[in-house]
Amino acid sequence: MKQLQTKRTNIVKNETIKIAVLKTVLVLCAASMTVTGCNRSSKTEEENRTAEENTVNNNETENNNDSPVHINEEPNNENNNEDNTPDNSVTEENQGNKGEVNTSKPTNSVVSKDPTISSSWSKLESTAKSGQNYYSEYYTKTRVITKNGHLYNYAASTQITTDYLVREGLLSSGNTSSGISVMLMYGSDIASCGGSGVHITGTDREFTVFAFMKHPNENKYIFSSAGGSYGTMTEAAYNSLMSLYSMNHGTVRRLTPSNSEYDRILSCIKMYESRYEQYFVRSITVDDKYAFAVLSGRANAATIREYILKYENGIWEVVLDDLETESRLPVIVNKALPDLNMSLLPTYSIRDYTMLTDYTAVMDALTKAGLYAKNDTFYYFCGTKEYCYMITDSGKRFLCRYNGGSWDCYKVLDYYDALSRLQSFTNNPPTFILLDLE
Repeated sequence: MKQLQTKRTNIVKNETIKIAVLKTVLVLCAASMTVTGCNRSSKTEEENRTAEENTVNNNETENNNDSPVHINEEPNNENNNEDNTPDNSVTEENQGNKGEVNTSKPTNSVVSKDPTISSSWSKLESTAKSGQNYYSEYYTKTRVITKNGHLYNYAASTQITTDYLVREGLLSSGNTSSGISVMLMYGSDIASCGGSGVHITGTDREFTVFAFMKHPNENKYIFSSAGGSYGTMTEAAYNSLMSLYSMNHGTVRRLTPSNSEYDRILSCIKMYESRYEQYFVRSITVDDKYAFAVLSGRANAATIREYILKYENGIWEVVLDDLETESRLPVIVNKALPDLNMSLLPTYSIRDYTMLTDYTAVMDALTKAGLYAKNDTFYYFCGTKEYCYMITDSGKRFLCRYNGGSWDCYKVLDYYDALSRLQSFTNNPPTFILLDLE
């Protein structure tokens, strides 16, 4: 018992000393604030005294419970009824001087529709829903893409307009207007160009059908989607958006091996693949922004690869590869690069063909036709199960066609002769078997 009384006496002494120290600190702080003119607290002297007394009382209570003493413990704010909602009002203080950073939290802008043109909004929504239904239904059935921003059936070479939707019975003529454009775009692009005047829902930030039209009374554009997106864009913003989807990047042309860009593109692909191999090139088609290359390594001419490159800041860069594996090449490429001119793409799909791996029957047919001598060796050969093209070291060229269970063989003069004969056999020949403009 004496030990406990002694312990309590020592605690009280220690706390008396701590309180005395605390008072001294408070006096010094008050003097310091008077000298410096910095008042970091809004408390009055009376409040400081009250806080001091509360501290003493709290310490005495804790000491009576034999618990550790914590000076200036943070208050518990769980029951604090203070309103923590951001104050978005602008005052003279938070406006600040021109050029200073405004640290006040911005207001959440709410995009509203012009109520005076409710009929136009209704027609936009109806058109967007019809266009989205068309896109959803035919996306997997055929090749539906965006062409210069507009919804387009690539397989049928048809732009999907309001008139088209009405003719197909997908949209009532009373629920639309000929002044409405049916667009296929990324909602994120619209948000980027339109700024605060647009509202784009989360799902609509991806590839989505939108209906656009000129504002009936102002020099602006309004739009809507089937997913709840809508907004108003200035003419300048609308033009910027359309430029993102423009496929006009100069004349589409095929490069020849003598063109300097030809070797630059091949060098870029070599660096991209880190193989630095030699290629059998089938074709390189370019405009002023993109290039489409079809080639194979010389080790195996049947392993054909396809690449899309982009020209920017004076250099070419591979932006898409492994395209030879895609059965719906136009759709895949268009979704990744909606501004790429589709004329760069070949009409064939390598995925549709089975490559020839055994040339024994072809060699026998060439020998039987008297076109092949035993001392000839082949520099190049590539074929499918229906067509085959071969070049010997001596420069002889042969085009062979599998016909009725056997191979028909033809001697051709050059690439153009082989191309002409191949095109006479079928409307969409596998021109990727021909070595590029040797």
